Amino acid sequence: MNAPPQLRLRLSDNHRRSISVSLHLLDKELCQWEQWLEGHLAPGPMYQQQNNLSGKEKTDLRDRITALREVMARLCADLGLAPNKPGTAQLIVGQATILWEMLAELNSSSLRGYGEVPPELARYLDPLGQSLTQQMHAITALFSGPTANRKV
Repeated sequence: MNAPPQLRLRLSDNHRRSISVSLHLLDKELCQWEQWLEGHLAPGPMYQQQNNLSGKEKTDLRDRITALREVMARLCADLGLAPNKPGTAQLIVGQATILWEMLAELNSSSLRGYGEVPPELARYLDPLGQSLTQQMHAITALFSGPTANRKV
């Protein structure tokens, strides 16, 4: 089957951004799924992914990812869309900032909204919650400075 001729459709900046964001988010998830297909699973103490896909499911998923990427490539070519190329430092800072906000509420004062907090839990949790928050802030600071020496 011959590929259809390449179109160059005109669209507004708002349409371009909306379509680009949708395709970016789709492609980001496809990248994650490909990592899982390759056996790259997260092994954290509180988040441990398990690959429970059968061989057929893996093959079918690979085929679907390929089909999705073909349509995405056509859209990018026809609409003149450029890929989003965030650096890992930028991604870490963004995610760490969100996590910092959440961790800042990991303390007895915030937990009071869910009921009385026993004093022994407060004494135990408050310094550890503060430590997590400080560590996340330190991670953000690692990548928030000048990027002159950062290789691309």
